Amino acid sequence: MTIELALASAPVLLVGMLVMRQRKAQSKAMGLVHEIRDLITLRMVLRDAKPNQRERLLAAHRKWRSEPTKKSRG
Repeated sequence: MTIELALASAPVLLVGMLVMRQRKAQSKAMGLVHEIRDLITLRMVLRDAKPNQRERLLAAHRKWRSEPTKKSRG
């Protein structure tokens, strides 16, 4: 690799690294937002449930959370 090629490719590599870093930060933030949304939803469901229904609802929630996520095609 010549020095000219290295100097010419450096900006492309830097921009690529910045884009990847930004996407990773956005995905972490969105993951946190989804976690908070799920907890709020679970709290609302459990609050309105009868005491004898809560154990079944919690078990269903744990099963749903442990399922692997499906990638969207969009």
